[in-house]
Amino acid sequence: MAIEISKQTLRRDMIRKRDHLIERERVEKSEAITRRLFNIEMVAQAEDILLYSDFGSEVKTDQIFYTAKRMHKRVFFPKVIGNDLEFFRVEDLSDMQVGFKGIQEPFMLKRTGGDWIFAAVAVIPGTVFSREGYRLGYGRGFYDRFLAKYPSVFKIGVAYDLQILERIPHDYYDVRMDGLVSESEQLFWSNKSK
Repeated sequence: MAIEISKQTLRRDMIRKRDHLIERERVEKSEAITRRLFNIEMVAQAEDILLYSDFGSEVKTDQIFYTAKRMHKRVFFPKVIGNDLEFFRVEDLSDMQVGFKGIQEPFMLKRTGGDWIFAAVAVIPGTVFSREGYRLGYGRGFYDRFLAKYPSVFKIGVAYDLQILERIPHDYYDVRMDGLVSESEQLFWSNKSK
C-alpha cells in the first residue's frame, strides 16, 4: 500500500511542477523534444507512429504529428474503449474530437488491419519517468495493458527534464520504456534503438 501512496504523491507533485511551466516554455521544450525524437534512427525510419493527444501541461504533440505526416508516416491516436486503448489512423487533426476525460480522440475511425503492431514506434506520455526506464501515467494502466500486448512496439517516452527522476516506484506489470526523450537528452534501455 505504501508504494501506491508514493506513486500517487509523485504523480500529484510532478503534475503540479509541470503545470507551473508557462505556455511559451511548454511550446519551446516540446519543439526541442520533437527535433530530438526525429533524430533517433528508429523513429526516423518507422512507417507508423502511435501518438497521443496532449492534455493539460503534457509535452505537446502537434509538431510530432505534422513532422510525421511531412515524412509520409502513418499516424495513429488512441481511443479509450472500455478499459483498453485502441489506436486508429488519423490523417488530419480535424479527425479528432473530445473524448475520455476531455482528451482529444479519433472519431473518424480508420482501422488498417493492425499491421503497425509489429514495427510501430509508440510515443508515450507520462507524469514522471525514471532513469531506469519506468514511467508513471495517471494510474489507470491503459498504456501498460496495451504495451504488454504488443511487446515488439518500440516504446519511447517523452517528457520535460523536470519529469525525470533517478528512480520511481514500479510494479511487475509496469512496462519499461525502450527510450526517453526530453528537451535536453535521450536515454535508451533497448538495443532496438541502435
